[in-house]
Amino acid sequence: MRDAVNWGAAPWTTRLSFAALLVAFSELVVWQQPAEYAALRILGSLVVYGALAVIALDLVVRLRASDVASLLMIAGAYGLANGTLISQVATRDLPVSLLARPLGAQPLAFLGALGAFRLLLSGRGASPLHLLVAAVAGLAWGVWTRWAPGASDGTIALVSAETALVATGGALAVCLLLAYLAAREPVTRADGWLLTPVEWIGSAAVLVAALAIGLSRNEIGGMGAGIVLTLVAYLLGTLFATRNLRSARSPLDAIAPPHAPNAIAWLAMIALFLAAGWIGYALPGSGDHSTQGDLLIGLLTAFGVLWLPVVSALVGVRAFVQLAREQA
Repeated sequence: MRDAVNWGAAPWTTRLSFAALLVAFSELVVWQQPAEYAALRILGSLVVYGALAVIALDLVVRLRASDVASLLMIAGAYGLANGTLISQVATRDLPVSLLARPLGAQPLAFLGALGAFRLLLSGRGASPLHLLVAAVAGLAWGVWTRWAPGASDGTIALVSAETALVATGGALAVCLLLAYLAAREPVTRADGWLLTPVEWIGSAAVLVAALAIGLSRNEIGGMGAGIVLTLVAYLLGTLFATRNLRSARSPLDAIAPPHAPNAIAWLAMIALFLAAGWIGYALPGSGDHSTQGDLLIGLLTAFGVLWLPVVSALVGVRAFVQLAREQA
């Protein structure tokens, strides 16, 4: 982290452009029945997404999340928060309810949103790798939207292909417009993403209020909330304890300052994503199940089971090796 902290330098337009990407990826790519939300629920969810977005950007810089393992730990903390405060599936049937969405799909949605944020505000075109990721993600999204929501969470009704395509495509296009506004109010230094103490208090208060409301309505289980908070504390505590072992460079360095997005590249990726999604949605199945849907849920569940212990082991080994070198 920089020696001189430029408190409050990040304009909120830029921060909220990332929040918009989180909404698009977490609500529409990982379909969470957004069409069925009441107006007050939508407003409350957007406020929580805003708080999660600004806190996540702060933590990426503050905790020096500069490699895959550290970014995945922040993504995991986000997935647990999303599954508890927004979709409220994390505490329904522990431990199974933690796997497919909070520790599986939602961390990947966070990483996808962060990657899209970097691409949009870097002003670069889409590389072959970007196009490949868009195609594979679109295919998985189509399969997930058609087969997986009801299987991973029985309260989510089937959505038509037309509704999913229009809603998701429209949301991703709106993200492009917000990125243009963000580029007009640039962050000139990477530590500009850090929140001021007052901003931290306000953002944390939003999350505490969402948790309190969910608990008071019995939408969030008390014991489950305790387990989730313990896991989040473990993830962030581990990152804090090992922050000095990682490079001070941040993934956000590349967009400080941000550039105007490459609209043609972004729209091409949206088109490819939606086309692949339509194909994935149209793949055949039988009744409420399909081979591709069961495979996708299985892969996400396995990912949700495995990544936390694997990443924890890698971080521990790295810390041990670093300490051994310092004492040699």
